[in-house]
Amino acid sequence: MADPVTSLVIERTGDLLIQKIVFLKGVRRQVESLGDDLERMRCFLKDADQRQDEDARIRNWVSEIRAAAYDAEDIIEIFASKVEFFTKKKGLVTKLTYYPLKIVNLYKIGKEIESLRMRLKEIADSREEYGIKDLGEGMTTHGEELQRIRRSSPLSEDKDIVGFEEMTKSLVAELLKEDRNRRVASIVGMGGAGKTTLAKKVYNHADVRARFNCRAWVCVSSSYNHKETLRTIIKQLNPITNELLDMLEKMQEQDLEERLYKDLEDKCYLAVLDDVWKEAAWDCLARKAFPDGSTSSRLLLTSRNRNVAVHADALSIPHELKTLGEEDSWQLFLKKALGHGANAVCPSDLEVVGRKIAGRCAGLPLAITVIGGLLLAKKKLKSEWEKVLNNFSAYLSRSQSEAGAILELSYADLPANLKFCFVYLGLFPEDSVISVRKLIHMWVAEGIMQKRGAKILEEIAAYDDVERLCSRNMVQAAGMTVDERIKTCRVHDLLRELAIRKAEDEYSLQIHDTRDDKISAKSRYLAVHSLPRDKNYFVTSAPPLRSLLFFNIRRYVKNINLSFKSFRKLRILDLENVEMGYNLPKGIGEVRLLRYLSLRDTHIRRLPHSVGCLRYLQTLDIRNSFRTVIVSNFIWKLESLRHLYVNSLECDVPLKIEGLRNLQTLSRMHFDPIMHNNMITLTSLQKLGIWVDERSEIDKLCMHLSEVGSLKTLHLYRTAGGEWPSVAGLSKLHHVTELKLSGRFLRMLPSDFPPNLSLLSLKFTRLKDDPMPVLEKLGQLTFLKMEDAYEGPQIVISRRFHQLKFLELSRLNHLEEIKVEEGALPQLQCLRIRDCSRLRKLPEELKHMSSLDALELVDMSKDFISGLEADMVSSVPNLRIF
Repeated sequence: MADPVTSLVIERTGDLLIQKIVFLKGVRRQVESLGDDLERMRCFLKDADQRQDEDARIRNWVSEIRAAAYDAEDIIEIFASKVEFFTKKKGLVTKLTYYPLKIVNLYKIGKEIESLRMRLKEIADSREEYGIKDLGEGMTTHGEELQRIRRSSPLSEDKDIVGFEEMTKSLVAELLKEDRNRRVASIVGMGGAGKTTLAKKVYNHADVRARFNCRAWVCVSSSYNHKETLRTIIKQLNPITNELLDMLEKMQEQDLEERLYKDLEDKCYLAVLDDVWKEAAWDCLARKAFPDGSTSSRLLLTSRNRNVAVHADALSIPHELKTLGEEDSWQLFLKKALGHGANAVCPSDLEVVGRKIAGRCAGLPLAITVIGGLLLAKKKLKSEWEKVLNNFSAYLSRSQSEAGAILELSYADLPANLKFCFVYLGLFPEDSVISVRKLIHMWVAEGIMQKRGAKILEEIAAYDDVERLCSRNMVQAAGMTVDERIKTCRVHDLLRELAIRKAEDEYSLQIHDTRDDKISAKSRYLAVHSLPRDKNYFVTSAPPLRSLLFFNIRRYVKNINLSFKSFRKLRILDLENVEMGYNLPKGIGEVRLLRYLSLRDTHIRRLPHSVGCLRYLQTLDIRNSFRTVIVSNFIWKLESLRHLYVNSLECDVPLKIEGLRNLQTLSRMHFDPIMHNNMITLTSLQKLGIWVDERSEIDKLCMHLSEVGSLKTLHLYRTAGGEWPSVAGLSKLHHVTELKLSGRFLRMLPSDFPPNLSLLSLKFTRLKDDPMPVLEKLGQLTFLKMEDAYEGPQIVISRRFHQLKFLELSRLNHLEEIKVEEGALPQLQCLRIRDCSRLRKLPEELKHMSSLDALELVDMSKDFISGLEADMVSSVPNLRIF
């Protein structure tokens, strides 16, 4: 694998050459030669990347190539943007006026490219000085060393196990089921969650040993060797003799498969495949070497990748290992830090600091085991434990044997673009709940998805990457949308530490989290978690930043001195929650490569006209609570704009937005600008939010939007203080599948809805009449969410809700009873009831809903929870009480 960052940047540089060739005619030869130089370097990096962790000289050499690759991309893109700005869509007179400027810029870029090529030649020549010659030849790679550390055996079973009792029972029961077919049980979870520990406990369980007299255990690992795996299993099934060993060494792959198949044929066997990384590894073993007869045989696999488990047996639900709860974490910590035994008691003077240390491990058994082992060797003094607590990350990283290997392997197995996605998460503060939508916009702005297809598909590809990281247990889903998409995510502290370490080493990424830190002059990605005392620290260092993000920085107006001329390479600028005063400096227009700009809750009052120069801008977020942002008429110039988020926008003249063919999201615009623009020209528009008042003619609006074929989601907000207008004409919106109505005192529901509506949200409408008789007529409705939407004491759900899969009733403060007719809601999968303070009990009909998989009760009273009937609770597979 070549260095992931350099590979991505070289790919992007090649794509850039193709996209901007019309603006690079005068320097095309130099640019192509530069691309060839970088490509040659990338081929050499395939070996160098494997040894970066072992050799500082190689690490420095790779870093020099990476910096050159970044500079190459910046040089080409900055030059192309200048020429494009002065020539695109300009008249002949303007082109002639700026022709001398173009010639000057061509000369400058030519000189810069030649300088960069000389730099690359010097880097190539320096290999011999560093002693870098035949990389990879006769050497053990860092990855192979990690694999050796990771090898597992069923013999060394950990006696200090906490929190696995129920899952052990479930797995043993699954293995012992009366099913003659060969079945697969699986355990999935992040590295260090205890998958192997649990598998050992099951493998050595007395009932399992009694049932399967033919058992084998093999650690498959990420560097899968099919021959070696087959040999390992055969050795466990036969007496070890020199004859057998010689024979196995001489056998080819097919012969080994046949031998194993015969050894297991007609036997009731159990095979544990520990640490399976790839679907291909499973296919090689399961389909060729393990008989699938009628002997009630079983396979148990562990994996960090949920997709591998599902692929192995789609009918078997994987057992997902979550992190330990607070009390289980504490009990495991006591056993590891104070010595073996179930009766370990913590000295009273150590309990407070001990619980804090256990909490820092965030429920990961691996971290608790490592830190506990370190403390076991120390004196039982409060000062010693506080030293570990105050330097938690440093102590943990010192123990790089098993802990480091397990987490490092997860990272090493990621494809290049997923590595970048993962380390980018390290920029966010510890324990952050991260908006997936925001993350996707940032990744797309970074150009990671450039090779995946048309622009409209980049967001889809980015969301797929979020799911891939979650399925690999590198990222945890924190919140889900009603249609079961990941809405928010978080990263376990230990994985975040890994991301930061890799980011600093490989990605020129820096986190500024103390006031006295200096900003590195080499930083490309910078997250500011704390502002220094020097208000001019950005000016003095002026690093070549591509991303600049601020977190938890409030009321520091005097300390932030952003000279935008110093940040012309920025692609991402996130100033969310930074109170900047009233206006954004007009110098923002100098940051021509900017693709993502968030000014959310910055309290700005006006956007300068120079924002119209940001022709590459994809995402503009100017949501400010309770404050209108004033703009001049430049939005239509942002031709690359995909997402515009506002709370309230004001313009001195009718705001022009038509012609933005890339625009996908337009949130909370006022009614009049929508009606004054030809919305049909917004050919990519998918989500639209509009403020309406008592004067708004909804019927005309729907007619206006009826030809916008890409529109899927419409959100209507009622402005404060006014009444709802007549909500008529919605049936004209054939393309809309998701409708949200927000605002107080909607007198009655509309008589017609979009005919293909599948998702409906009613928020703050405070209807007087039960809405269900109207809503039951929506034949395709699958998701219904009602929040503070109805003020009556009772709702009645009839049998006409044929398709409804998700129902949320939230903050219905007057609701006392839910009636469900017999046979109603045949498709319902999830019922969520949140903060309905007067609701007395659940409807009896829930007991008979075979489709109901999850019942979520959030912020409900203690009396309501204690009054739940046992048979009601037992009838739902997943009861979640928050």
